[in-house]
Amino acid sequence: MASAAPDRTVFVTPESHAGGVMTVQAAVDSVAEDGGTVCLAQGVYHLGEEPVRIRGARSVRVHGQGPGTLLIGERGGFDISLSAFVTLEDFALISGSHRPGIKISITAEVTVRRLTVLIVGGGEDSGQGSAIQLSNASLRTRIQDCDIAGRIGIEAREYLDDEGGGLRAHLLTTDLEISGNLLLCWWSGVEFRGSAAHMLRNTIRGNTVMFARGAGLRLLGALSPWASFDITDNHVQSKGVGIEVGASGYTVRDNTVTGDPDPDSDPEAGSSHGIALRSGVSGVLRGTTRISGNRISRIGGVGILVPVPTGDLDVSHNTIEGAGEGGIVVTERGRLADAVIAGNTLRDIVTHRGGETVGTNGIRVVGATHARVGSNTVCDLTTESDDGEEGGNPDHRTGVAVLACRESRVHGNTVERIGRADPAEDERCLGIHVSVFARTTIEGNVCRRIPEDVDDDGHTPWSGLLVGDDSRDDDGNPGTPDLRTGHIGPYVSVVGDRVSYLIGRRTAFAHASLDVSAIVSANTFTGAANHPAARIDVAGDAVVSGNQFRQHGDSDPAALAVRAGTATVTGNRARGGLPSIHLDVDPRGLAVLGNITSGGIDPEGDIDPKWLKLNVKGVL
Repeated sequence: MASAAPDRTVFVTPESHAGGVMTVQAAVDSVAEDGGTVCLAQGVYHLGEEPVRIRGARSVRVHGQGPGTLLIGERGGFDISLSAFVTLEDFALISGSHRPGIKISITAEVTVRRLTVLIVGGGEDSGQGSAIQLSNASLRTRIQDCDIAGRIGIEAREYLDDEGGGLRAHLLTTDLEISGNLLLCWWSGVEFRGSAAHMLRNTIRGNTVMFARGAGLRLLGALSPWASFDITDNHVQSKGVGIEVGASGYTVRDNTVTGDPDPDSDPEAGSSHGIALRSGVSGVLRGTTRISGNRISRIGGVGILVPVPTGDLDVSHNTIEGAGEGGIVVTERGRLADAVIAGNTLRDIVTHRGGETVGTNGIRVVGATHARVGSNTVCDLTTESDDGEEGGNPDHRTGVAVLACRESRVHGNTVERIGRADPAEDERCLGIHVSVFARTTIEGNVCRRIPEDVDDDGHTPWSGLLVGDDSRDDDGNPGTPDLRTGHIGPYVSVVGDRVSYLIGRRTAFAHASLDVSAIVSANTFTGAANHPAARIDVAGDAVVSGNQFRQHGDSDPAALAVRAGTATVTGNRARGGLPSIHLDVDPRGLAVLGNITSGGIDPEGDIDPKWLKLNVKGVL
C-alpha cells in the first residue's frame, strides 16, 4: 500500500527556524493537507518546550541530511496523530525524558527510518524516557534502521491523556515492523505492556539490543486468531529477561540472547531468564507458541521458561549454554494442550546458588495433555560448589522430566554428565523421569551419568530412568499399600490405584489410574551402586523390551526394577545388580522372555518356572 509521491517541497534551515521565518512546525503545517516534503538542512534546530505536531496530515515526509541535521526538544520531538503516509527520516533527535521523543497515535502507514534518537534524563523509576511511543491504532507502522539510546527504545503501554481527563490510550497494531535498529537502552529495547492487541502480520526482526536491565524485548499483547507476531534474528544482550512474550501464539526464532558478557564484573548480572512467556493484561487468545533456532548463553535463570498457561507449544532446535536455573522449563502453571520439545541442545546448566534451590532440570514439561520430548541433548547439568555452606536443600538434578502429562512420548534423547563429580548422598540425579500420566512411551534414549564406564562412577545417587514416584523407599509406604507418595523437586506426587496427583505450591494435576500404561523400549540406561539403572513403577501395564541396563558392579539394587499391574519384559540386556532384574508383579500378569542378565531375575512371589528357562543368566 503506497501513496503518490508529493510534488511540493519546503526547505527549512537552522537560521529560518531560529528566526521564525520558516520553522519546522510551519513547514509541516504548510504541507499537511495536500502532502509534500519538508527538507531540513544540516545544522541544529531547537524545538523548545513543544514537539512538532503532525495532526490530520497525509503524505508528509520530513527529511534531513543524516546525523548532521540535529533537532533538540525539551519535551519531545514529534507528535503524530490522526495521520496517514507520514515519513520521518535521516536526522538526529535529542529529547528530554518528560515525553516520548516521537509519539505515534491513531495513524496508518507511518515510517520512521534512519534516525538517531537520544533520550536524556529520567531516573530509574520515572517511567519515562521512551524514544518512540505507540498508542491507540497503529496501522502498518515501520520503524527501521534507527539508532536509539535511552531508558526504553520503543514503547506501547497505557497512559492517561495529556489533558488529565482520565482516558487511557491502548494499542492496536496491524502489520507492524520494527527492523534493523540499534537499541542502546538501559531498561528495555522494545516494551509493549498494558493493553495491547495485534492483528495480521507483525514483525520484530534484525534488531540489536544492548545494556537492558529490565527486558531486551518485552511483548505482552494478545494476538487475534488470524494474526502472527514474529520475533526473528535479533541480538539481545540483557541483564534482565532477554525476550519476554505473551502466551498468545508468538513465534520467537533464530535470535541470539546473552547475559552480561563479563558476569564477574557484576554479581547481579544475568540474573533472569533467556526467553520467557508471561500473561498480559489484554487477556489471552491462545494459539501455538513457537520458540525455535535460538542461541541462549550466560543466563542466570532459565534458558526458556513457560510459567503461564498457553495453547500448543513448540520448542525446537534451540541451543542453551550456561543457564543457572534450568534449560527448558514448563512450570506447574504452564498448562499446555500439546507440547513438542525437540532437537534442542543444552549444555552447562550450572546452578550458582548452591543450597537455595530444590531442583534443576535440563528439560521439564508439566501439565500438557500431549507431550513429545525427542532428539534433545542434555549434558553438564550440575551445581557449583557451595563452599561448605550448611543448611541448604538437597539437590535434585534431572535431565528430562515429564510430569502430569496425560500422554507422552520421550524418544531419542541423550543425557549425560548429570550432577557434580562427587555428589553427596542427599542429592538425587536422574536421566529421565516420567510421573503422573495415563500413557507414556520411552524409546531410543541414552542416559548415563558419565561417558566413561559405569564402574568408574563410584557410589553416586544416579538412575538413568525413573517412571513413577520418587519415594526413597522402594517398598512404598507400609501403612498405605494403595497410596504411594514421592517428592519430585518442588512437587509431591500421590499415586493411588484409581487416581494419581501431582501437587505443587499453587496448583495440582490429577489423572485417572484406571488405564495406565508405560512402554520402555530400545533405550540405554546406566545406574550406580545404590540405585537401579531404571525403575518403573506403574499401576497398570508395563512393556519393557530391547533395552540395555548397566549397573555398577558393586551394586545390590537391580539394574532394572519393575513394579506394575501387568508386565511384559522381553529381550533386555541387564548387567550388574543382585539380581539384575527385580520384578514386583502379580505372576498372573507377567511375561518374561529372552532377557540376558549377569545376576539373574528374582521376581516377587511365585513365578511359572517356564519363564525363567527362557532367559539367560550369568553373562557379564
